[in-house]
Amino acid sequence: MNATIKDVAKTAGVSPMTVSRVLNDGRYVRESTRKKIWEVVEKLNYTPSEEGRRLASSRSQGKRRTGNIGCILFPTYAKYTEPFFAEILEEVDRALNELKLHHYFTLTLNELEDPVLFARQINPQVVDGCLLLGVGDLYRKEILRIRQKMPHLVILSDYLEKDRDISCVYADVFQAGYLAANYLIGLGHRRIACITGHFDWPEYSRLKFLGYKKALADAGIACDETLVKEGKYSIEGAIRAANALLEGQSRPTAIFVVSDPMAIGVYKALQQRGLAIPRDVSVVGCDNISISPHMYPSLTTVTEDKRETARMAVRILVDEIEERRGAGTRTVFPMRLVERESCFITG
Repeated sequence: MNATIKDVAKTAGVSPMTVSRVLNDGRYVRESTRKKIWEVVEKLNYTPSEEGRRLASSRSQGKRRTGNIGCILFPTYAKYTEPFFAEILEEVDRALNELKLHHYFTLTLNELEDPVLFARQINPQVVDGCLLLGVGDLYRKEILRIRQKMPHLVILSDYLEKDRDISCVYADVFQAGYLAANYLIGLGHRRIACITGHFDWPEYSRLKFLGYKKALADAGIACDETLVKEGKYSIEGAIRAANALLEGQSRPTAIFVVSDPMAIGVYKALQQRGLAIPRDVSVVGCDNISISPHMYPSLTTVTEDKRETARMAVRILVDEIEERRGAGTRTVFPMRLVERESCFITG
């Protein structure tokens, strides 16, 4: 049986009129009361009756009810400036515009810790579905919480290992690590370092590093753990990691960096020490962000087709909303090497 406004009022310890006022605009109600009511609304999965009838009617007609799609990012305070995902969001916008759909919001998991914001936005009366960007096993609890309120979700640029009923679109990042290391091996390098993200993150975040290790093993090169450093997906972290590599007795002749923004930090660390790229140290990045061809020297990197990845995620989400396909699709895109000027033949 569906919850009623009286159920919400009783649970929150307020009058039905106060609940109604909060659901409509929230003015003239104390912040603590508003927050409590929205928490109860989420807990009881309450849907106002008029909107509920409209939702049921639209579903019976097999039509999108709002034409709105939401985007949810991993916890970050740089959602508008994080280079890779800013470019992915731009492609999502293009794909939605082609379908005459509206990109209604971009929120981070940090922001959705606010129960009022969560209840208002993660709501099938507001958006028909959501794309989750860079949100995978590390945030499984948060994903399942969103799933309780929003039946149509597609994960983009990550995946859930166990929960196979949520569709995922992602790049073969194991291949990325393999391609980068294998390319450097082909140039004659043997002391190849890797600056990765976080050692303790789930599998998808570590696949680039595992691909790098596999390429070394296939070439008969032992993985030297002293050449593997944690950059924590930040420029500052990459500077620290690169300096740690360069302070060793035998510095690497090449460095594979698992993201292009971290490669910026590697460039800075090398240049501050008077080392030339690529004559002294070759560098390969990953993701091919828009600044990469303009770095000096231009950065060799590994990339996916961001446009096609975003378009596929949007297409799958819309198909699920319109019941043209079931949930649980897994789509993997290949990576390719973009050869520029940051690598040098050695030996």
